[in-house]
Order: sequence, then structure tokens, then C-alpha cells
Amino acid sequence: MKKFDVYLFDFDGTLVDSRDSLEMVFKGAYGAVGVEVDSDYIIRLMRIPLQQGYKELDGPMDRIDLFCSEIIRLLDDKEVLKKTKPYPDVLESLNRLHKEGKVIGIVTSNNAKHVKDVLNFLGIDKDLFKIIVGNEETKRHKPYPDPVLKGLELLEEKPDRVCYVGDGLDDMTSASIAGVTPVLLDRRNEYKDEPYIMIKTLKEL
Repeated sequence: MKKFDVYLFDFDGTLVDSRDSLEMVFKGAYGAVGVEVDSDYIIRLMRIPLQQGYKELDGPMDRIDLFCSEIIRLLDDKEVLKKTKPYPDVLESLNRLHKEGKVIGIVTSNNAKHVKDVLNFLGIDKDLFKIIVGNEETKRHKPYPDPVLKGLELLEEKPDRVCYVGDGLDDMTSASIAGVTPVLLDRRNEYKDEPYIMIKTLKEL
């Protein structure tokens, strides 16, 4: 596929397999406000803004502050970190891009502190990433373009030299509106006939 100067990555579901860890987080946080979450819904929750998921599950609006505080607390739980694993293709692919002189960054709906904690726990060198844009950086999150645009601003890069790799359609929408090239990582064979560059593994980059 086409080569780029800058590679921005989503985090959960793209660089790390965090389904089990985020299931623990979501079930704990929703449980604190009296909402039951089906395990099959976790991937959906991983890919949309917290507030959107909360509304979809009819979370009580008078308890949303408790929900958000529980999310933050549980993300710091050591047991959550233990359940997070890098995908097998990640280290090899990131190191190769780095050796090729490519600029690498993370743009995620997760918070930056947790991302750094996970990278540290997994032994992935944070210096591989020139930027880490978390959900605290912008008021609007994916599918809005704001997170990707924030990444471009921090890097002082033009969109035509940049691709954004993610595992969800909100990632693709955010990238497209921001003017960067969207690359859909379809690890689970979920997608068909989507109008994006599609890859099965990061080794294809």
C-alpha cells in the first residue's frame, strides 16, 4: 500500500487488545449506577464516546458524574492493566516504521495517562510515539475530526502526508473529515465493501 510520512494510530483494538480489560471497566462503572452491560456490547462501547454509550444504555443522567469517576478509577486498577495485551504484529510494525524514519503518534478516545500506563506496563517504548492525543485534549471526540486535527496541530503536519489507522468506522469518519487518509484495520473480518484502504494486520503498512 501507499507509504506515508506520518502514521497515527487508534489505541484500543488497534495497538492493544483491551477487550477483556475494558469489559471489567465498563461493567464496573455501569454497575455502580445500576446499569447491566451485556458482554457482546463491549466492543461497541470501546468504539464510541462515553457519553454516547451512556445514553444508548439509558444510564441515569443524575448519576453520570459517578459513572465517569468510576471509569477513571477503574482504568487505574492494576487488574485492568494485567488484562491488556499488545497484538502480535504491533512491536515489529512500529519498530519498522520508526527505523524507516516515519513519524508515529496515537490518537485515542481513551485518556492519555491510561495509554501511557499501558505502554509502560507492556514494555512498549513511549518514545516511539511523537504525540499521544487522549480524550482530554478535545471537547468533541471521534467521529468528529477534532482529535485527528489536534494531532496534526501538535505535529505541525499537513493532512496529505498522514494516515490514520483504526479498527472502527468512527475512526474512519474522523480521519476522512480531518483530511488524512483513513486505513481500516479489520482484524476480526467485520467489514465488507467499506470505501477505505483495508488491512488485516499492521504488517501491511
